[in-house]
Amino acid sequence: MKKSLTILLILFSFAIKAQEVESEKNAVNTILGKIDRRDLSCSSEIERAKIDFKSKETFYYIQPEGYLDIDANRHRPFLIELLKKRGIDFVVSPEVEMQYVWQENNGEQYQVKTNCYYKASNELLNLKYGSHFIKKIKKTADSLYVISKLNEVFAYPDEVDDNYIIYPKAKEFLDQKIQIQQDFFENFKLPNDFILSSDKRDFLAKTNFIIKRDSKIADLNIKIEFKNSENQKFQDYIVNQLRKFIENANWKAAVSSGVTVDCRFDINFYN
Repeated sequence: MKKSLTILLILFSFAIKAQEVESEKNAVNTILGKIDRRDLSCSSEIERAKIDFKSKETFYYIQPEGYLDIDANRHRPFLIELLKKRGIDFVVSPEVEMQYVWQENNGEQYQVKTNCYYKASNELLNLKYGSHFIKKIKKTADSLYVISKLNEVFAYPDEVDDNYIIYPKAKEFLDQKIQIQQDFFENFKLPNDFILSSDKRDFLAKTNFIIKRDSKIADLNIKIEFKNSENQKFQDYIVNQLRKFIENANWKAAVSSGVTVDCRFDINFYN
């Protein structure tokens, strides 16, 4: 059984390699990079985009394949206005982008591209207005969006720059909460008459607070749950220790699209 499976895997590997060689042999360079010369639809759409571009410039928003962040298009109104100032229209592509689409012709399979007309139109904007024009104008639009919301509190980490570290002592983004807990419990001591359980987690402290643009703390909320209700009398003691630690820790203000913002951060502490 194992031998048969191995043979099938080897044959499949050879088939994939053969397709790659065939695809490379049929590759032609375009403003979208390499496409398969047998992808006649894409070739004609690229040429049609070049003709249309001479009379009207349009930026096409292309819906990416897969999961889309809820705030991915938060800057759209600002982007539309920036494009409008340059005489560029904004249109949503009717096609959803797909990375792997194959066609078959005379027994041969080859990969085809989607959104060729719309991608070509966008690439023509980059060629006319400078390298990475679209990327830069979208970045500018997003910064304008953030500036318009400076009086609001941004959610961390969803609404700030990817993997942004607000606790500099942590070396990695994902290590922040671990490092914060370690730093708190390094100097924290439970009262002598605190009733401990055998499996720990005697209390859970849920906290959330705002890290202001000046890196100071505001609107600190602390809620504590005790495993043993008799420990409830120590609530104020633990709250005060947490408050002292959080208000004096070295925080770093968050950044969203290059703009420093207020953000709300939450973290749970448990022994």
